[in-house]
Amino acid sequence: MTTEIILAGFGGQGILFAGKVLAYCALIDGKEISWLPSYGPEMRGGTANCSVCISDEQLTLLKQISRR
Repeated sequence: MTTEIILAGFGGQGILFAGKVLAYCALIDGKEISWLPSYGPEMRGGTANCSVCISDEQLTLLKQISRR
């Protein structure tokens, strides 16, 4: 089973930290993960996004593209 989570907000650090916590929890549980942070060029108050994919199977780019 694969779970895809997208976190979005302003400011940056809380969103990226929340995504990292999810990723570490999945790693501890023995899952395969993909963690991709994305944020704007602003010093403060900019947009922040974080995508986390958690799977029982190995994650590959080809699988992710073909599912869309």
